[in-house]
Amino acid sequence: MRLLFTVVWGFLLVAGAAAQEDRGDAAAGLAYATNVCSECHAIAAGDHDSPNPDTPGFDDIANTRGISEMALASFFQTPHPTMPNLVVPSNDARDLIAYILSLKH
Repeated sequence: MRLLFTVVWGFLLVAGAAAQEDRGDAAAGLAYATNVCSECHAIAAGDHDSPNPDTPGFDDIANTRGISEMALASFFQTPHPTMPNLVVPSNDARDLIAYILSLKH
């Protein structure tokens, strides 16, 4: 019984670490947003006034009903007529998603 508990506990620790790694780094996402997204989007928490008034701020995106990691990942993989033809590399996308979701309140 003790061996089974140890094996299951070890599996959960490894699975949890892998899931944490897949989530991305919010600080790196903020750095990416500052360099790439801030030309059009307000990227700071609580900032709703984007440089381009037709684009939502990241705070607004994060707090849109139904926004999730999956929804944002799908968005970054789908062309949108209102955005430039922008390809966000997968590591940067994970970080950007982590940052945007960190703005939820």
